[in-house]
Amino acid sequence: MDNLKKNPVFAALILFCLLVFLGGVSLVFMAAGAAANSDKKLESAKRSYEASYKGAPAPSEKNVAASAENLAKLIAQLDRIRTDLERGANLELSDDGVEVMASIQQFISEAGSKLATHETINGLSGETEAAPIETGEGFAFGFDAYADAATIPVDPQMVSLLDKQRQILAVLVDKLIVAEPQSIELIEREGLEQKGTAFQIPGTFKIDPAISARVPNAINTLAFRVSFKGYTESLRLFLNELAKFDLPIVVRGVKVDRPAESDIVSVEPADNSNNFESIFGPYAMDESTEENTEAEAQKPVIVDNLSTFTLLLEFIEVVLPAETINDEGEDA
Repeated sequence: MDNLKKNPVFAALILFCLLVFLGGVSLVFMAAGAAANSDKKLESAKRSYEASYKGAPAPSEKNVAASAENLAKLIAQLDRIRTDLERGANLELSDDGVEVMASIQQFISEAGSKLATHETINGLSGETEAAPIETGEGFAFGFDAYADAATIPVDPQMVSLLDKQRQILAVLVDKLIVAEPQSIELIEREGLEQKGTAFQIPGTFKIDPAISARVPNAINTLAFRVSFKGYTESLRLFLNELAKFDLPIVVRGVKVDRPAESDIVSVEPADNSNNFESIFGPYAMDESTEENTEAEAQKPVIVDNLSTFTLLLEFIEVVLPAETINDEGEDA
């Protein structure tokens, strides 16, 4: 003890080293405790994961009831979707070749008359005025091959399909008239009669299987292509009409062709209460202001472009037997 008192610097150094040693030991113990804690948590998480992976939900009455309720809701939703997609089955089809050919020619005549005599309501006066929708000469709404002297298909099933196409196109034409386009450029139907041949029937086309919703033995489709000239409002109205789902017709693609130059019109300046004439009279403006006003009045205004819209449409019909869906639901 006397030696320590005689050498205070040495004693302080020894004390400092001792404190550092004790501090280091305590840190080591704390770190070891934290590591052990982490190992315990990791082992607990591993055991929980393995139990969840290997285990199965308990077949309690509550779980069984919840599963049955969920299955019932899914089946009801599937039935609603199926009902919508089976509306085409309500179409009354004929396999009488003479009757179907006559109905096709009558459709061409009546649809052409509807377009030629179309009227619209003037937004300003509220009165109706003539607004014929233009078509090309001899326009046959996809039935070019049957517009005049028609060859009746031998297969009665093909006759029924032509009758179905005719009824669907009648709905499409009516929806197009509601959209009030300036003209109808093209209406084509899927050429079912030309399967297996290289011959292209006038007024028909072939849809790319990659973009079709058709599924063999489950979903049948009939494709149509419609092209019309008008403004964006006409396209919006036509899409809204299709969305009413009177028949299960879906839009598979839309193509827009705009003109090289915008349609330009000149309009009169707006008559509002803030212009010089309405406040101070017609003689209150100086010459420079008057010239500027005339220049503004002569400036052209760019309006909505008259565009050509081409839509690829598909009529969708479920052909999967209802028993198959119910069996799958019961098996699940």
